[in-house]
Amino acid sequence: MELQFLFEDPIKEIQELSPGYSGHASDVWLVKTLSQEFVVRASRLKEEPNNDFWWGCKNTFGIDPRNVFALENVNDTLSKISSIPVPKVMNKGKTTREYVVVEKLDGQVVSSFIDQPSSVLESLGEGLARIHQLREDFAGNPSGSVRISLDDFHQHLSRCAAELVSRFHSDNEKITVMLPKVTEIISSLPHPEYSTFVLVDIDPSQFLANEKEITGLVDTEAYVVAPRELDFIGLEYILDEQSAKDFKIGYEKVLSIPDLSKVRLPYRYFYRLLSVQGDVDLDEWLGYKVLF
Repeated sequence: MELQFLFEDPIKEIQELSPGYSGHASDVWLVKTLSQEFVVRASRLKEEPNNDFWWGCKNTFGIDPRNVFALENVNDTLSKISSIPVPKVMNKGKTTREYVVVEKLDGQVVSSFIDQPSSVLESLGEGLARIHQLREDFAGNPSGSVRISLDDFHQHLSRCAAELVSRFHSDNEKITVMLPKVTEIISSLPHPEYSTFVLVDIDPSQFLANEKEITGLVDTEAYVVAPRELDFIGLEYILDEQSAKDFKIGYEKVLSIPDLSKVRLPYRYFYRLLSVQGDVDLDEWLGYKVLF
């Protein structure tokens, strides 16, 4: 892979970095030049997104993984508000696709939040709470090029859910049978009080840590502007009781935990339509333990 055009110094070594799961939308490389190490990111997608996750993200929130240059705005904003380090975009370039060069942060990729030291989860909680202090009055993408009024957000979410079922899940009886019930629940939900930066596919592999704290948030391509409750829906699938307890301690240093009781079922259903953690049986998905 020819990445030299992105750098002034000669490249000594290029190492492909894998997130540890298949089907990811990005290519990521560790690039070593004569003077420094960097990380380079590019999208694997060349055509319009056509899987449930990225089609759903594009049509619900207006983000497209092919627009890698958008990471500069996202990362700059996150760096200003979060206590978790976020890599700075050092350079950008384009051939047949967009590339961004970001700084390499210290720490190891987190494989799981389970059985981590309490201080690691507390730093995660505080970092996300500081991100959630950012308040917006619309849902959509971080650039603001797609803006859905919060008064219309749940109606918009309901329409997108129906389209996702039709396009990607029409052969799943459990999902199709559940849609009318979820649609009815969504129609009675109150409007979100505010929106903020939400990481739709939140997962341990997007973070770096040492044995004391989270040292980096390095995969930011699926950040959207949406109600903060969605982050907590995602967290319930990657935490257990102890890690959630530690997370709460950190989060509540900054903000109170939101009430998820009214939105848990419809938001969990929507996240299942996006397959944020893969092809999980719907009953199992909706029956996950309540942690917040």
